[in-house]
Amino acid sequence: MTNFTKVSVIMPVYNRRHLIMRAVNSVLAQTIRSWELLIMDDGSTDGLENLILPLIPGNPQWRYCKHTRRGVAATRNLGLQAAAGEYITFLDSDDEYKPDHLTKRLDYMSSHPDVDIIHGGVELLGPPESFYVQDALNPDRKIHLSECCIGATFFGKKQAFLKSGGFKLLPYSAESEFLPRVSAIFHVEKVDFPTYIYHTGLPDSICTIVKTKNKNSEH
Repeated sequence: MTNFTKVSVIMPVYNRRHLIMRAVNSVLAQTIRSWELLIMDDGSTDGLENLILPLIPGNPQWRYCKHTRRGVAATRNLGLQAAAGEYITFLDSDDEYKPDHLTKRLDYMSSHPDVDIIHGGVELLGPPESFYVQDALNPDRKIHLSECCIGATFFGKKQAFLKSGGFKLLPYSAESEFLPRVSAIFHVEKVDFPTYIYHTGLPDSICTIVKTKNKNSEH
């Protein structure tokens, strides 16, 4: 695996047995084959492993790792340490890739060898009102997702992620802290080809949970 893997796709997952195969199938549908999929189970209690483990023998490019509940940032960091690819990227378990997602990003990195990490390139699917989320830098303000740094779209050289120290263990939008920190030491660019499909408005998403807590605190 180490000698042939170009991209490591890190997928943090918690209690998404009902959704995960949509995300997994979108990786299987990629127009390149030189990838590995790290399914990082953040302490799921819905029997996720009973779905995934029987599939591992027939899918040598998959790896399944389970640990106690630690949160998205810590789970991504564990994936970074385990990854074998030259490049690292992410996929949230409730989202999906378009078939050319990895190809377009690899092509960009190949044609821009000075760039270390890219992010961006999202298609939003869901109720329009769910496109607005709490601003990580100003919790009293809501902003459109197009203004946000969406962590699952990060794609870059493994060494850049490792040398940056990974993601801080923050409960919400660790990528908002990561982006300026990594940009200070590495060449980071935002791309606009919308090949990452972001499903919004799901009841168990972090953005929805934060929005609900804020509404409840107002009463």
